[in-house]
Amino acid sequence: MTARVLFGGRAKAAGVAVLWLLLFAAVGLAVFGGLYALVPALGGRQWEIARQGAYEVAGFLTATLVVGRLLNGRSWEWMGWRAAVAPRRMARGVGLGALMAALAVGLAWMLNRAGLSVAPEWAQWLGAALPLGVGLCLAALGEELMFRGYALRRLAESVGPVAALVVLSAVFAVAHAANPDVAGFALVNVFLAGVWLSFAFFSPGGMPLCWGLHFGWNAGLSLVFDAPVSGFPFRMPAVQYVPGRHPWVDGGPFGPEGGIVATIVLMLGTAAVLGPRLRRPREWLAA
Repeated sequence: MTARVLFGGRAKAAGVAVLWLLLFAAVGLAVFGGLYALVPALGGRQWEIARQGAYEVAGFLTATLVVGRLLNGRSWEWMGWRAAVAPRRMARGVGLGALMAALAVGLAWMLNRAGLSVAPEWAQWLGAALPLGVGLCLAALGEELMFRGYALRRLAESVGPVAALVVLSAVFAVAHAANPDVAGFALVNVFLAGVWLSFAFFSPGGMPLCWGLHFGWNAGLSLVFDAPVSGFPFRMPAVQYVPGRHPWVDGGPFGPEGGIVATIVLMLGTAAVLGPRLRRPREWLAA
């Protein structure tokens, strides 16, 4: 009887958490869609990625404020924001994410002879890098607000952190299922990326760390190496990345996230985020 009551209580708590998450998603998507309808072409084509990222941030920051702070009464620290260490943690994340991107491209070259060429067109590169860099930074924050932050902490409160990160990492992967040139291997790696970022969220680095990791990875692939990010090629001037013969190794047109190189790097990145806590699994939910 006790076990049945306990199971029933957990199921009820999980159901309530899911309803809160649905409300959170509804508010975020409503604001996002409303902004797109009202201002569909702000900044023109060059700022399209930045515009979409800004609308995502506006939508899910509003959802965090309304659902997380006002209706649920949760603190910013509970949702992963620690102001005192935010700049340092984000900088660490950007550096580690960019290093992981470089390692993935290096493995693509070593294992699959992916090509990389550089031309002296840096004036054009700088002109393209600013709007893309701003866009990638905003898009990374928008996705972290959407899939980590309030949503991950609220679900973890009801079903536990491991179950919560598995569920939301799976949703994170499904959200990329319509991307160009996506395949099963790519979705597995996006799921692993969700796990990596979730561990970062639950670490002392919180939201600034996972935001920095996300941005550093995407910016490293696209701005530095011209590799596609989740199926989207950005074709940066002065740099040209050409995948090798075997897409299962380096992801082919989907980019390194679609190949075994990303699987290896994401596992290493998760170990780096966990650090010494890797040997003490009970401590990975540091406050």
